[in-house]
Amino acid sequence: MSIVVVSDVHLGMDEANEEKFIDFLKGLDFGKIEHFILLGDIIDIWRRDFTKAVIECSRSLTLLNDLASETKVHYVVGNHDYYLLRLSELFGNNFPFEVKKSTIIKSRSQEFYFMHGYQLEVLCNPYYKSMKTYETFSEHMCLTGDDTGNAAEALWKLHQSNKSLWDALKRIPDNPYEALKSMMEPPETRIRNSHKHNIIEPIEELAGAETKHFLLDIRPEHFLIYGHTHYPYINNDKKVANTGSWGFGDDNKFFYMEIVDDKVDLKEFD
Repeated sequence: MSIVVVSDVHLGMDEANEEKFIDFLKGLDFGKIEHFILLGDIIDIWRRDFTKAVIECSRSLTLLNDLASETKVHYVVGNHDYYLLRLSELFGNNFPFEVKKSTIIKSRSQEFYFMHGYQLEVLCNPYYKSMKTYETFSEHMCLTGDDTGNAAEALWKLHQSNKSLWDALKRIPDNPYEALKSMMEPPETRIRNSHKHNIIEPIEELAGAETKHFLLDIRPEHFLIYGHTHYPYINNDKKVANTGSWGFGDDNKFFYMEIVDDKVDLKEFD
């Protein structure tokens, strides 16, 4: 059994490399891949109008749609493409992919738990702790239609003029405007900038903790695969791995992951 995983492609951003992603998809032998996991933030619809983003990424999305006839495609939603979860719920079986917040797949004898990883940041980020708060923010970020990158400003004005969004939340950040600005930054800036709140180590510590099932919908025996931080690694002892990103992160390399008979390999596409 073969499982291939890729995350954080961020199609729609100026820095994204769609041509390389298309070459990657065309080069895979989907006849031998039983499960293909899109592990979130494949499309970036925080920084632009989501309709335009879908149209501009039509070559990649059409190719993925066609490949779904050869293998099982799973779309695990990320924070930057969170609205796809709503679209899939709206269109039901007519939507091209199964879209979930997480999914579990058994390889040979090991069950793998796939999630994007924003959930880990929520629990480690001093601005949040409430999953509902963060997911509500993420959905509204996807709906701002803000091509100029001022979505945080737009949402702040909404907060000032209309409290209905915030009234529905269980826990409001102490500083909503700074929280919104933080969300607009890419992970390598938001998560790793020690002058703000360096939470990359707490995220990895939580991801590998034996007690993470007290905080996340995961079982102790699961092997966790996540993305989001753009920092790839594998820790077999703690049963956790990160897929890295597609041309982002510190090294700007194109990472993906392959799982064959329980063995997890981190690979780079040249």
